[in-house]
Amino acid sequence: MTTSGFYHYYCGITAQPNDEGQYEDLGEFDLHLNMVQKEIAEKEPKRQPRLETTFFYEDWIEIQFLFRASYRDGTEDIHRFIDLVKEELEGQLNIMIVDFTIESIA
Repeated sequence: MTTSGFYHYYCGITAQPNDEGQYEDLGEFDLHLNMVQKEIAEKEPKRQPRLETTFFYEDWIEIQFLFRASYRDGTEDIHRFIDLVKEELEGQLNIMIVDFTIESIA
């Protein structure tokens, strides 16, 4: 998925909840994840961020993260945005990110 002048980053995030049992099920977690996505999109609308849960268990969560970057964005801009996303996820969802991997760029 490419749009003229933009690249799409696909990232995999592995996390653990800080409090076991804080989310009853995948539906509750996805509701909170959706709110974080909206907050990030309000802060950085040009990035068109998308967060999606790919695996959920009470002590292990995997999230797929997609965002776009302009060919004008430098490495610092990309890392600043990724740091913002990590901070929002950990702060708003009360999770600890164990692994954050850029899986591909298209």
